[in-house]
Amino acid sequence: MADYTTDSRDIKSLLASTVENTLNSSVVQDAIFDATPLLNRLKAGGQLKVVDGGERLRIPVDYAKNSTAKYYNDLEALDVNRSDTQTSAFYSWKQASASVVVSGREMRVNKNSKTKLFDLLTARMNNAAKSLSDLCATGIFSDGTGSASKQITGLEAIIETVPGTSSYASIPTSNTAWRNQVATSVGAAAVNLVPQLRTVTNNCSQGGEGADSSPNLYVGTRSIHESYEALMFPMVRYEQNPSGGADAGINVLKFKGQDFIWTDYCTSGTVYVLNLNHLYMFVHGDANFSKSSEGMQKPINQDSMVTQILFMGNMLCDNRRKQGKLVGVT
Repeated sequence: MADYTTDSRDIKSLLASTVENTLNSSVVQDAIFDATPLLNRLKAGGQLKVVDGGERLRIPVDYAKNSTAKYYNDLEALDVNRSDTQTSAFYSWKQASASVVVSGREMRVNKNSKTKLFDLLTARMNNAAKSLSDLCATGIFSDGTGSASKQITGLEAIIETVPGTSSYASIPTSNTAWRNQVATSVGAAAVNLVPQLRTVTNNCSQGGEGADSSPNLYVGTRSIHESYEALMFPMVRYEQNPSGGADAGINVLKFKGQDFIWTDYCTSGTVYVLNLNHLYMFVHGDANFSKSSEGMQKPINQDSMVTQILFMGNMLCDNRRKQGKLVGVT
């Protein structure tokens, strides 16, 4: 164990370097992105995008077919009218932070003793990371109206219960191609879950062929996940475990070959039918769950040292038709 009674380093430098080392080792970023199944899947699938700026986030969207596509014969005149098939979706930056504070008293108490200041600061850094993780994980399942509309514009905004109710990403509600799929008032999972999952999945798959056309992740609450496991349970075939006994659980649930997972952050009574190829998390490179560029600062009116872990970004969707949900599942 190091002996800090003879440590002559300046306490502010020690604090700053400890924070810097913690963040540079990706401890905070990993705590955020690996903490929730959906963020983890977006990260693993390359859907986490780090960008450098812009007044707003902007991505192109196809919303219509080219109307000039036609058969013709010999010298028949071709249709050369311009088809407007694309528009831009705009998303506002959303910001969040968690502060790490060490008082002057704590610094002085720890400076000349064997009590590790590293432990104190690391514990607070980890707690701040978990708190920010919880805030953002809640946001990705929200409609973005929380905290006076400063919250992440999450799945409840992307996948409306009544499609066409609210404008999303500055695209008007009149654009019917910019509407998600939904099954409402599903009711008892034991009876209706599988048929409704099948219908919403097929609706999300319609309108395009290829590997990226169909949903590739199902996310529900724990109770719905357990109901689905109960439905699958009679289909399980048992083999004798080499260590003895029978295993009555199902480690990985799937629907149409894709994972069906649960999370505490999921909206009650809801199953999200997601195509992750069209969902993104955009984060600014200077606020990617990273320390404020000013480092540890001393407030003018307080005996302490303070820094923040910052987030600036948002959740984006470039094809709402490929996203769906079931609501009212009991």
